[in-house]
Amino acid sequence: MTTLTLPMVTSVITVGAVGVNRKDSWRSRGEGDGMWHGARVFVLAALGLLAGPSVAAKKYNVTIGYLPSIKGEHRDRQGLAISGALSMALEEVNNSTDILPDVELLLEWNDTRCDTVTATRLLTDMSCSGVVAFFGPEGRCHTEAIIAQSRNLPMISYKCSDYQTSTLSNFARLEPPDTQATKSVISLLRYYRWNKFSILYEESWVTVALTLENHAKKNNMTVNHQRPVIDGFKCCEEKLTCCAPGFWYQFIQDTKNRTRIYVFLGSTSGLIEMMTAMESLQLFAKGEYMVIFVDMMTYSSKESLKYLIKTEDRGSKLVCPNTEEFRKRAQSLLVVVSSEPAGSYEDFTAKVRQYNNMKPFEFPLPTVFENKFIKFVSIYAAYLYDSVKLYAIALDKIIKEETEKEKLTYVKLMSIATNGSRIVAKMIESSPYKSVSGMSIRLDERADSEGNFSVLAFKPTNFSDEDINCTYSMIPVGHFQQSNREFPEYKLNPRLPIDWPDSVKPEDEPSCGFLNEKCPKDDSQITSLVVAGTLAVTLFCALVVTISIYRKWKIEQEIEGLLWKIDPHEIAGYLGSGLVWSPSKLSLASGISCESRCCTQIFTTTAQYRGNVVRIKELKFSKKKDISREVMKEMRLLRELRHDNLNSFIGAVVEPLRVLLITDYCAKGSLYDIIENEDIKLDKMFISSLVHDLIKGMTFIHTSPLIFHGNLKSSNCVVTSRWMLQVTDFGLHELRYCAENEFIGEHQYFRGLLWKSPELLRQLDDPNGTVGGTQKGDVYAFGIILYEIIARRGPFGLTAFEPKDIVDRVKRPKLDGEEVFRPDTSILDGVAEDYVVACMKDCWAEDPNLRPDFPTIRSRLKKMKSGKSRNIMDQMMDMMEKYANNLEELVNERTRLLIEEKQKTEDLLHRMLPKSVARRLTTGEGVEPESFDSVTIYFSDIVGFTAMSAESTPLQVVNFLNDLYTVFDRIIRGYDVYKVETIGDAYMVVSGLPIRNNDRHVGEIASMALELLNAVKSHKIAHRPNETLKLRIGIHTGAVVAGVVGLTMPRYCLFGDTVNTASRMESNGEPLRIHISPSCKQALDKIGGYLVEPRGTIPIKGKGQLQTYWLVGATEKAIQKRQVEGEERPLFRRPRRSPRLADSRHPSLSELKNDTGWPVGGVRQRLHSGASLPAAPATAAASLPPPAAAPAPASPASRRLRQERIDHAARAR
Repeated sequence: MTTLTLPMVTSVITVGAVGVNRKDSWRSRGEGDGMWHGARVFVLAALGLLAGPSVAAKKYNVTIGYLPSIKGEHRDRQGLAISGALSMALEEVNNSTDILPDVELLLEWNDTRCDTVTATRLLTDMSCSGVVAFFGPEGRCHTEAIIAQSRNLPMISYKCSDYQTSTLSNFARLEPPDTQATKSVISLLRYYRWNKFSILYEESWVTVALTLENHAKKNNMTVNHQRPVIDGFKCCEEKLTCCAPGFWYQFIQDTKNRTRIYVFLGSTSGLIEMMTAMESLQLFAKGEYMVIFVDMMTYSSKESLKYLIKTEDRGSKLVCPNTEEFRKRAQSLLVVVSSEPAGSYEDFTAKVRQYNNMKPFEFPLPTVFENKFIKFVSIYAAYLYDSVKLYAIALDKIIKEETEKEKLTYVKLMSIATNGSRIVAKMIESSPYKSVSGMSIRLDERADSEGNFSVLAFKPTNFSDEDINCTYSMIPVGHFQQSNREFPEYKLNPRLPIDWPDSVKPEDEPSCGFLNEKCPKDDSQITSLVVAGTLAVTLFCALVVTISIYRKWKIEQEIEGLLWKIDPHEIAGYLGSGLVWSPSKLSLASGISCESRCCTQIFTTTAQYRGNVVRIKELKFSKKKDISREVMKEMRLLRELRHDNLNSFIGAVVEPLRVLLITDYCAKGSLYDIIENEDIKLDKMFISSLVHDLIKGMTFIHTSPLIFHGNLKSSNCVVTSRWMLQVTDFGLHELRYCAENEFIGEHQYFRGLLWKSPELLRQLDDPNGTVGGTQKGDVYAFGIILYEIIARRGPFGLTAFEPKDIVDRVKRPKLDGEEVFRPDTSILDGVAEDYVVACMKDCWAEDPNLRPDFPTIRSRLKKMKSGKSRNIMDQMMDMMEKYANNLEELVNERTRLLIEEKQKTEDLLHRMLPKSVARRLTTGEGVEPESFDSVTIYFSDIVGFTAMSAESTPLQVVNFLNDLYTVFDRIIRGYDVYKVETIGDAYMVVSGLPIRNNDRHVGEIASMALELLNAVKSHKIAHRPNETLKLRIGIHTGAVVAGVVGLTMPRYCLFGDTVNTASRMESNGEPLRIHISPSCKQALDKIGGYLVEPRGTIPIKGKGQLQTYWLVGATEKAIQKRQVEGEERPLFRRPRRSPRLADSRHPSLSELKNDTGWPVGGVRQRLHSGASLPAAPATAAASLPPPAAAPAPASPASRRLRQERIDHAARAR
């Protein structure tokens, strides 16, 4: 229960439960503060009534809400920089005797983090706690504005780009939306009488472009073109065609003949690319073209060159272009930009910074090297300040109107303050207003600020900014004056006239029109054109007739000459009986059963024809077969058909009782063989490539004179040595049907019908039925093949039915309520996408009219190739090596892969050696030994590692060290250090070489060591989780000599007594402590920021008695870890357990073993980044000696052996 107490004696009665002092007229509420609810309005009203009208100086408290973005992932957060503007405006309003004299404005604010869900929740809580108006939120605000409208609470935005909010009656926007600039553009075009123009816009400006087009239509202006342009950064980031250098050139080439004035809406980089393309087309040479660019950013003279020169081109060696061509180009550009603040705006921004540090916000100024950093205050601060002042003025006017009728009470005040639509309407009446930015701003009928815009033009003037000096710049030459009219009035500065190219203002079209339609035409010229055209048409018709007659004559000559016919003597190596064994595995129709086919491959017959290997299909007949004229014409047609996805028909050998069909030989065999071969793993990329090749081949057949295939099945799809699928055995239906029916068994005959559609199967039962097929029948067969490829269980899955039973069930007419017999698609769950299964089912629909055509199928299955390369050679490299095919077509692909492998090699080299050393080695330069006067070396080892290694398996030890050193490597990336090497459990790091860093090296190593020590304390050993890891660290500072040693596996080694001393610091240290030498302690004292304590004098081998120290911590002055973007990409992934096949039916080629038990392929196997390397056999792993380990601290003898081994390694370095 809340107890409310009124002050006994006060000059100001506070109505509400917020605060009584003006300095405390704010409240910041965290996310967990939920005690202010809807009852607050009732309590405030009650208090207002208790105050009574007899009190003379009564002040009513009204709470407004502020929703900035302080934290979060959004880049353009303004809360930290501009919030002080709101505090300043509140103070001025509350101290004013003219504005709201009887009202005290209180503040409640919350950080939305630029998140709609958070902002919505906070807005609801704040409205329940009595907040009557909202300022914000930043970024997207449509959802929040809808919630505010539901309670009719005013919402004034200082930074929101949602166009939909403009239709809300309770919403006002002080930041001018991008569409407001279109009114200024229309005024500029009307001023110079440019009534015809073209609009080019980037995708993010589509709303502005549509608004500009609508304004143009209202003013009877003509938009010649309206073309969207993809943002240049997006083009190159996604590697689209628009990233090509000639994209803008072609774009301007297509539009230049029908326009003279371009309005470009987009980025400055896109503007410069467009202007460059226009300059290359010589469009600025005569001063006939003009470009108008719209920039919503506030004008700054320091950035005035960004419209002429790309930002990335501005450098220390920049020479400003000063040619005549560049001058004409710059003079052909006008920029409509938000006007620069005027008056005492700098004083305003300085006050905003001061108020940012004061209550309620108290944002600290960032510090850079102990100096206060002056934070930039953007124009949004002015918008925020103006929004509060304009709100207060509108509320004050409404209160004064109401008090003329009746006395103001708190209930009346709250009803006024929560009437958002009325307050926003009064804000519109109160405009135009004088902004703190020094400009007069007007709100339109939707309460959107119309802004204030200026026009920039090229003028000779001295421009100097840091290392850039130019004799010209883009400066304001005019501005737009807002008025009560729909469009602002353009005012040109008479002292700064525009320097037009060729001293003449360009016109919006040529004097005779774009098509010369405005100039009188010469009748004699027209007559000549008509005569010439008639003669040309006559000659063309005669030529067409002649070519047609010649073509028919040539066809007859080809048929009579039998160009498709091949002499049997030209076929070498074909015996005519049995099969010729070859590497091809194309399955031919035979009488074997389906079960035996799964275990056996039937090889195709091949022969030599004119030095090339060809495939031969033999069609046998029981009696002499005459070749009709129609068949000969069809063979000639087949010989002419050429497509990448069609198996080329070479010709035929015709004999009395057989016909040999000669086609191209495909080394990979048929699609059926690939599907049935369990050694070949078909991933999604491979399946997508095969399916789309089949679609392209069938699309070509359906649009060719063949019209349909008629016998499409997986065995009639062959795969070339380049893994491209080709359709074969098309055409010649009469010959194939007669031969196949006479010489195959019943089982294989019905199995060959599994791909036939139901309507074609019914035609086979009809004695009068035609032999052939249909396009819809081919679509049905494609659906069955698609099922085969994905399921890899035959055309109808693992069904128990015989082929004859399946054919009978498929061709059986569908009865009411009965489902048609089709392959079981339930086995595709989790294997194929839903859209693929849906397309598959549509392809084998019972009604042929419901089946899609191949262009539709290609569109529906286009997602299968999304995000994947069309070339699948990367995934099939192991297969290519197994089949040992040297393909000349892969030269270009291999070149790209070589570059990738070179990049990986360089990446590996950069991880093994310092980058500066690696670069010199890769360029063939020598690396001379170099002396370093002062570096800091870090040594550490794991106490008890030897005992742990003896009790663990070799694989557990390797996994443990890999996990630990992965953590170490991730930590040291944040410091300026170089990891020298690891020897078993020993870890060696150095700072100060090969790139010197003055005295920072000791701080880098010290901060790194402290972080490593903290990481070790929380690190868990996977196979021994109950044990704590104990790290012993030693650090020493001194001089060393460094250089590259060796030719085979070269190493960057350190030499000198400093290495030995650092090793001594480590070996004489204690677990979980950092042992440092006196020189290291002196270096740390010099830079400051680190806490050390003396250990005492101890004996050090080779040094005698030495005073050493412990490093125990660091202060804020210590060197901090720098931020590193992204994780370091692993060169490989080492498997944690023995690899096992996910599916025994589809083993990966990388798992195929030779006689020794190791993967086949040897060192030539292609390993992709991120691919798991196959593990060695268990016997090999067991025989590996355990890695070098640190002995347990309890054994002095072991420690001496360990120290001698480290000393030996240090001398070797």
